[in-house]
Amino acid sequence: MKLIDIIINNAEKGILITSYCSSCKIHIWPPNHYCKSCSKKTGFRKINRKGVLLEKSFSNLPDLIGNYGVGEFSGIRMIGSVDPSILPDDRISISQVGIKDNKLNLEFSKIKIKRLK
Repeated sequence: MKLIDIIINNAEKGILITSYCSSCKIHIWPPNHYCKSCSKKTGFRKINRKGVLLEKSFSNLPDLIGNYGVGEFSGIRMIGSVDPSILPDDRISISQVGIKDNKLNLEFSKIKIKRLK
């Protein structure tokens, strides 16, 4: 089975995984059977769903109209849809993981930070 098939099968269940090098302790995206740093064989690990929004843009493509952003999670960068109120540098979480047209479909939401009184 191809790496992407394993990732898609898990995403259909709402689980986001990628290749992970246990020697270097890094997630690898795009997925690979071998670590690009040490060349050792990789395994799979869940990606931490909490991260930060790096960039945001608006898409006018007919099937993809809306706000999209690049988020960094577990040291890797991924694209997902975002609410218009979310701004770059905001703390975000991956709120939805799925598959659309045989592609990974992610949705990001803002993490509400409780302020001390």
